[in-house]
Amino acid sequence: MRKNLAFLATAGVISAMSFGPIQAMAAAVPGFEDLYNAVFVSCTPPAGTPVACEAAINAYSAALVAAGIDPAVALQSFTELRAEIAAAGGGAAIDALFEELLPDSGAIGNQASPV
Repeated sequence: MRKNLAFLATAGVISAMSFGPIQAMAAAVPGFEDLYNAVFVSCTPPAGTPVACEAAINAYSAALVAAGIDPAVALQSFTELRAEIAAAGGGAAIDALFEELLPDSGAIGNQASPV
């Protein structure tokens, strides 16, 4: 019975999510959800462009720094955001932008072998 309830709850959440617009689902730093979502939208199709993405990343980063957020917390948020953007079709140009601005946020795509 518990398995059935858990399955139904999970299916309900997934179904509810499928009817709304795509939104960021990873780890926004609490209190910065709007900026996090702005980065997601600015870096994914159809509205995303490298220029808009860079501006949104810089705004989110500047807000986190100004608020004194622990750099490890900020990096974790950007790492999850980068992966989520890649999964949503952000593309190579956006991933290259993340690599340039936030190289520690985890490479997505094909990387050259260090050997």
